[in-house]
Amino acid sequence: MVVIVIIGVLASLAIPRFSEASDKAKVAEAPRILASFESAYLTATAEMPVDSINSPDRIIFDTTALKSKWFNYGFNRDGNKIKGFQGTAAAKIGKISSGTGIETNYVDSTGVFSHGVVGTDTVAMRKYVPNFF
Repeated sequence: MVVIVIIGVLASLAIPRFSEASDKAKVAEAPRILASFESAYLTATAEMPVDSINSPDRIIFDTTALKSKWFNYGFNRDGNKIKGFQGTAAAKIGKISSGTGIETNYVDSTGVFSHGVVGTDTVAMRKYVPNFF
């Protein structure tokens, strides 16, 4: 009887940690995909004038990555010019509600991407991807 109680206590401690690790793994997809978009954008801007990059079609993206099981991806624009990329949760992921996500914006004056959070569950998102910010 004591052994069964000990196993039950250990299971009750392990299951929530496993669930959180699973959620973190799902959220980790978004920074990886956005980083590949950033890399493609920077390569394209090095090869052609930035003002001529006014369509995602001008840059070779993995179009299958624009929508995944966990995130929807899109482009941030300034008029017709691509300024960055955004990934928002397509479904609830742990404490993160759908529509919450991360974004990158290209800062022309510094030539780097800034990273931020979009949506309502910013605390949970920062907890899941702390190295992105």
